[in-house]
Amino acid sequence: MNSTLQKQVKLKDLDESMVIVAYVGFNDKYKSLDDTTCKWLKLNFKECRTVVVREGETLNTPIEDIKPGDRLKRVQGFTSSLKKLTIVNERLKQELEKRGFLEFKIEQSNKTQNAEQIKRAKSVKQAEAFVQKVKDTEQAREGATNAVEDLIDKTRFGKTNISDVLNYVENIVKNSSAESIAVLTGLKESDQTYAHCVDVGGIFQTVYGRLLEKNKIKSVFKDNQEILLGAFLHDIGKAKVPKEILDSTVRFERDSPEMKQMQSHPTYGAEILTKMRMSEVIISMAHHHHVKMDAKMQSSYPRGVRFDSLPMETRLIAIIDVYQALVGRRSYKKSWAPPAAVKFIDQLSGIEYDPVVWEEFLQIMGTYPTGSLVELNDGSTAFVLHVNEEDLDNPRVAVVKNAKGEDLERHTLIDLQTEKDMSIVKGLDNFEVYGEACFQKFVSLQVV
Repeated sequence: MNSTLQKQVKLKDLDESMVIVAYVGFNDKYKSLDDTTCKWLKLNFKECRTVVVREGETLNTPIEDIKPGDRLKRVQGFTSSLKKLTIVNERLKQELEKRGFLEFKIEQSNKTQNAEQIKRAKSVKQAEAFVQKVKDTEQAREGATNAVEDLIDKTRFGKTNISDVLNYVENIVKNSSAESIAVLTGLKESDQTYAHCVDVGGIFQTVYGRLLEKNKIKSVFKDNQEILLGAFLHDIGKAKVPKEILDSTVRFERDSPEMKQMQSHPTYGAEILTKMRMSEVIISMAHHHHVKMDAKMQSSYPRGVRFDSLPMETRLIAIIDVYQALVGRRSYKKSWAPPAAVKFIDQLSGIEYDPVVWEEFLQIMGTYPTGSLVELNDGSTAFVLHVNEEDLDNPRVAVVKNAKGEDLERHTLIDLQTEKDMSIVKGLDNFEVYGEACFQKFVSLQVV
């Protein structure tokens, strides 16, 4: 036989297994009710009973009889029509906080968790594990970035040695860290070459792997290490670009000599990778990731290449290359929020980028990629923690700021696919909201 537990809890401790039977703690505005608050209470708590202190006397009275000057001590006796004020969910918790209701008497069944509660608990654990994974991956990303920089510097002097890069590739694959690197793209600073290569690699392996699985396609690479290595090396041709141009903090004009040097890197890359005896697909990814559907465009290079002759892997890395370039921070430009980058590339799909491959990318990364910061329709702010592939506009999110813009200590996980009253209003720029603390804010999430 199931039993029911009654207890008093604070707002922060409310969860969806509870039903509120009385409001018993209030902020200062309820110590002496004014006329506006009296009218609001009577309108929203019809037929409830209250306990108030009036002129030193404690009264148990219908809510219709409360008066200005009363001190509110308790609201109870909810009718079935007021169910929305008693069934705990994230929307109600935020409204209670907004209205200054602080403590509650609740009922909680001791029966075994239902399927929905079990599912939610599993989602919370998955979110906690993912946040920890992103935190743990930061060091690997940094090490891989340094290894790529060292490789490009040595290749510049004809001393190509990929052993250090291979060590990081093997470690990232072994620890399944590629997806975490993809998330770090929007949370950490990158540069225009070295971290860019690593981030592109993480995104490429994540998207490509799921694409193969979803469509039951056989990989053209011999293993996962080769997938990641090929993506890491897509910009190795920049080794032949003078370092002062490569590392410049200045944005070069389109027709400048420096830009022409930069636009030679795909051809240089193909030469280097051919000497390294890399596979044809890896050479194509380096050689043709800037070729557009309309090869006559000025931004399409090298010239004379037919887009429809390129393998799917090259078309995919072309999309990922521009996505990371938009999202990654640069000294000469403001970064784009991941949702804004997705929207921008979506507009170019079918013009510059393969629309079929783009749709695959979108289905996996989502309208709001994991790690994105978004504003919800109640004014709160949340990090995206999981993309629902069957509903791209409604991911799972963790709320980090309330509607007042105040940082929260505990971060409620909301599945927007099932929480129909809540939705995303717009994507936000992580760095505009949190600045350099963006990564730390994400990895400090306390998901509940």
